[in-house]
Amino acid sequence: MTSAEPRRSPLPLSVLPPALAPGDVVAVVSPASDAAGRFPQRLERGLQALSGVGLRPRLAKNALATGRWTAGTVGERIADLHEAFEDDEVRAVMCAIGGSLSAQLLPELDYGLIAAHPKIFVGYSDMTSLHTAIRAETGLVTFYGPSVMAEWAEYPFPLRETAEHFLRVTGDPQPAGPVPRPERIVREGADWSAPGRVRRADPVPPTEVLRPGRVVGTLTGGCLPVLRRLVGTPWQPDFTDCIVLLETPQLPYSMVNAAEELLSMNLAGMFDGALGIVFGWPFRDDQIEELGRAIGETLQGHDFPVVIGFPCGHTSPMVTLPLGVRAVLDGGILSLDAAAVAPRPSGGAGW
Repeated sequence: MTSAEPRRSPLPLSVLPPALAPGDVVAVVSPASDAAGRFPQRLERGLQALSGVGLRPRLAKNALATGRWTAGTVGERIADLHEAFEDDEVRAVMCAIGGSLSAQLLPELDYGLIAAHPKIFVGYSDMTSLHTAIRAETGLVTFYGPSVMAEWAEYPFPLRETAEHFLRVTGDPQPAGPVPRPERIVREGADWSAPGRVRRADPVPPTEVLRPGRVVGTLTGGCLPVLRRLVGTPWQPDFTDCIVLLETPQLPYSMVNAAEELLSMNLAGMFDGALGIVFGWPFRDDQIEELGRAIGETLQGHDFPVVIGFPCGHTSPMVTLPLGVRAVLDGGILSLDAAAVAPRPSGGAGW
């Protein structure tokens, strides 16, 4: 699409990618940040972790490219994505990390190629742009989940909850059911230039049900500031009949930033057709109350359920959430009520 008008047509029906199985090839791409090229040891730990759970990671040609803000040019990043989707040996496309400016790729992507080769696409944060556009243009279910460098490269190994839920959601062609609530949350930052220290874990804060209710709808959403940046573009998200997943970045992002993003999106009418909103945990406990205040001050005029407190996005451990599947929000419980992947032609994933 080249029009400057926001998308207004209904979303296409969901297309399920084939499930992952042990031995599958996973293409690792860098659609935004050049961190893979700047921290090769961190990347290698993540690749080894993927191999450790039975997958075969394969670096895209330009995944290690470096630049001022991004991993190479728009053309190089586009070429990696196209090659990954077109290669029938590749069963999943996984982002090395998030970053900035992945939206540069949206006008250049060959959505027909992606639609002709449906496969699992995984990433979060700035990858929200790609999730939103791919879903809008192709109907493909994509996976808001762990990156290679942040989650799979966790020292000394990936958090069990993150790895297990990823394999469950991407490898089993059955509804995953309730999103699990972990017993710990890790907020301490990691120093990628000096690995070797286990990050401290704290007890998980309680789920905050700001407005109760039960709704059934399509799960969609992603990183709040990235979604706001798509307002007014051809890929402005359509939240009609959707349970909207929203999560916020780590510091220095603040809850006044969240209030500004929510206000802009609400003024654009984006929440008019939404059925409910689920928020990931903000980075710090003291931001939960601030986030609640931001929601109350900016989402006036809506009576749908709103809940804060899911292990998604910029939090550890992290669940893998398929965008485009039917979900149920009931009080403080979010359930994946439909399959996120299709059975393999050979008859099953086999994890």
